[in-house]
Amino acid sequence: MHRLFGTEVLRLTHLFDESEEDRFAAPTLELFLNRSAQEQDAAVLTELLTGLAEHADPRGDERLLSCAGHPDSRVRHAVAFGFDRWSPAFSAAVRKALVDLMADPDADVRQGACRTVADSKDRAPELAEAMAALLDDASRPVRVSAVHGLARHDDERCVEGARRLPPAPPGTSYEYDLDEVWRYERRRDGR
Repeated sequence: MHRLFGTEVLRLTHLFDESEEDRFAAPTLELFLNRSAQEQDAAVLTELLTGLAEHADPRGDERLLSCAGHPDSRVRHAVAFGFDRWSPAFSAAVRKALVDLMADPDADVRQGACRTVADSKDRAPELAEAMAALLDDASRPVRVSAVHGLARHDDERCVEGARRLPPAPPGTSYEYDLDEVWRYERRRDGR
């Protein structure tokens, strides 16, 4: 509990520091890198990996990759969301990990990996194929994320994927991600 509390405090201190000079960023990054290599507790490791993802440092991706096959789904979920989606392209190792995570047994992990790919600038064909494979997933949120991701990647399969979605269960809030299909159709038809 002490390690988990300390990790969360450090992560949130960095996350909410709005000063120009984040004095704790470098020491926190080093601590997260070192501790994540040694941590055995899944809850603490999840928090450490989440903290690593909030630092723009390539060493974070290396650490995340080493945890991509972790037996605890919370850790794999943190990995799926942790890769730097703002870089122009993922490394080959990160691409492979994301493809594997989109085939994970846990729906939250599949959805997280799909969201990371959807938000990325990487347009590698294997990423689109992995998202397309999720269009018939048993989990509606995963399917919605796949449709959203394909639309963001200008992949025509998003239209059919959206059409085949079963009705949303009663009480489901509006799924804004599906608006991306409409945006894709506007881009497509405007060409």
